[in-house]
Amino acid sequence: MPSRSALLGLSALALVTSAAQAQQPTGQTELNCAQFTRNPDGSWSVKQPLELFSDNGRVRIMPGPPFKPGMSFGGLDIARMLEEQCR
Repeated sequence: MPSRSALLGLSALALVTSAAQAQQPTGQTELNCAQFTRNPDGSWSVKQPLELFSDNGRVRIMPGPPFKPGMSFGGLDIARMLEEQCR
């Protein structure tokens, strides 16, 4: 069973995290097209780590699997946004 001080520390961390998230800007954000590559199959890949803010909070994007149209990531359809902003 966790000690009382450990539980208090976790509670304080949760409050700080919630407060920090509440202060972040929200809403769909413009993407920097130069940070993405359009793949031959129509998907998009990010070139370098980046951070966006959505209605769901902070969204961290790391290089890895591509974003395909209709795929939601952190509440955002990154591929659709890129198609609209970068074509």
